Amino acid sequence: MSIARSVCLTLSALAFCASLAAPAAANDDRVYFSFGSDKRLPDCTAASVQSAVAGTVARARKDYYGGRTILSIDGISEVNNSGNDVSPIERRYCKGTASLSDGTIQSVHYMVEEHAGFVGLSWNVEACLAPLDKWRVYGDHCSTARPH
Repeated sequence: MSIARSVCLTLSALAFCASLAAPAAANDDRVYFSFGSDKRLPDCTAASVQSAVAGTVARARKDYYGGRTILSIDGISEVNNSGNDVSPIERRYCKGTASLSDGTIQSVHYMVEEHAGFVGLSWNVEACLAPLDKWRVYGDHCSTARPH
């Protein structure tokens, strides 16, 4: 292998690693590693987060939520952000009002958690429709998607 080709491959690998190591912007879905005190998670109101919440509910067993899906989420607010907690994992707790496909409106609680995506390289969402969690998968009154 020629020296020029080796240098080119090395520079390409370094550029790739640098792009992974740079912290993602709060509204960015790309792979990230969180270093320093940069904002690491998207806001509760970010379109990507709302889409992830709707997707979580849509992926549930059809009989769990009675086949209901989330059409929109309104009145979104951040309940708590555990970025300065004992755990190094940042969690953002949110709540809102979900308009469902059957025409009803239910409260929704969700947690955005860093390093919980595929192989720990991105954020993930856990969402719970409080009155419809009949098997208490998320604990009593969605306790696992709420701050402690």
